[in-house]
Amino acid sequence: MDDPRKQHDFLQKSGVLDAVGLPPGATGDPFKTKYGRKGPGCLAVVLIVLILLTAGFFVYPLLTPDRIRGDIVDCVLVPQKDSTSRMWILTNGSFEYISSTKTPGSYSVGRKCLFCKAWLYEYDPLREKVIRKIKIPYEDIMINSSLFYDGDTVMHISGAYHREPPKILSYNAYTGEMVEDTAKFAAKYPELTAGITAVRFDREKNLLSLDTKDGRTNMNYALTEKKLYPSYSRYYEEQRKDAGETETCVLCAQGGERMRQWLYKVRASRSDLLWTVSSLKDNCESNMEKISKRIKGAEVRRLTNQIFLRGIIYYQDPDGAVIISVNQTDKKADRMITLINREGKVKWVIPQSELFKTMKIDEDKGYWSTFDGSARSIRVSRSGNLLVLLQEGAGIMGFDYATGKKLFTLE
Repeated sequence: MDDPRKQHDFLQKSGVLDAVGLPPGATGDPFKTKYGRKGPGCLAVVLIVLILLTAGFFVYPLLTPDRIRGDIVDCVLVPQKDSTSRMWILTNGSFEYISSTKTPGSYSVGRKCLFCKAWLYEYDPLREKVIRKIKIPYEDIMINSSLFYDGDTVMHISGAYHREPPKILSYNAYTGEMVEDTAKFAAKYPELTAGITAVRFDREKNLLSLDTKDGRTNMNYALTEKKLYPSYSRYYEEQRKDAGETETCVLCAQGGERMRQWLYKVRASRSDLLWTVSSLKDNCESNMEKISKRIKGAEVRRLTNQIFLRGIIYYQDPDGAVIISVNQTDKKADRMITLINREGKVKWVIPQSELFKTMKIDEDKGYWSTFDGSARSIRVSRSGNLLVLLQEGAGIMGFDYATGKKLFTLE
């Protein structure tokens, strides 16, 4: 049965065409049947999709100029002359996706990006207004990106990744003008003139670790001092020379139980604290007693008898310490924020219900929902009466420092 017409007649008589819903023509002959076009057609659908995408990428941003776009990566606070503060916010504005490559005998998966870029915003939280928006082009995905404010400039620091070189970019904190790019930063120091190949930011010490094209590794640049050291040991030696008195709050393990912590206030010379602060956290009773005996003039005092479970001091200044702890040491737990002043009084506590849901610990959901994984994404800063909580990828919350009242949320 090679004749197509005979095949059609056979299928129609056997009822197969009716079963699959093939409409017969006036004569039941598909070769004479004319089918009408229905709907706008494939071309029209494609055009509609393109119009919607164009509106999403170009028109909608114009209609909402004060919206922060992209995943929030970091934030710094810049005090203003009127005693208010503005936020400089870094976001990832790239479209990132997972790419897989198959070749004979191998299979690889990695992240790639389209429209690769970062956005740097100056934002007024009181007026909920974007003051300026700076586009930072990228050649590849952005990783290990941070902001640092030194009193005059806002510095954008970003690590190298494949085609993307490391970035050290400085902007005037009040005009937004670029003050210095990576090349100009390197040109100031003979050790860096060959070019920087890697940069790593230690947020706790405000320290950059740098590698160069001529084989130098782990040179240290102190951001606060604006000074380059050939190694961390040289940097540490210089810090040990500071004999000035300082005071710090320390969470230390109760009876060696690292999950249970007491809050202590320690006053001593900076050089002595640099040498002993890590050991202070291991065992409260024995080490706190030793420091007061071994270090001349040192003062040690437990601020409160409250036990903090897996607590971390995310921010402290002469007014007090901001501690984020958990309600239980289990696979699932809630976080809370506590402010304790220097006299040991609890000023306020913010429960998990008022924080980002992603701050909850749920080890069944993967690494970024574990205690360690999520702890690395959290940062706290303060300027005047504004306390800012940032969780990378989730957003920013602002709180009144005096009362703990939530002022705003950016997601």
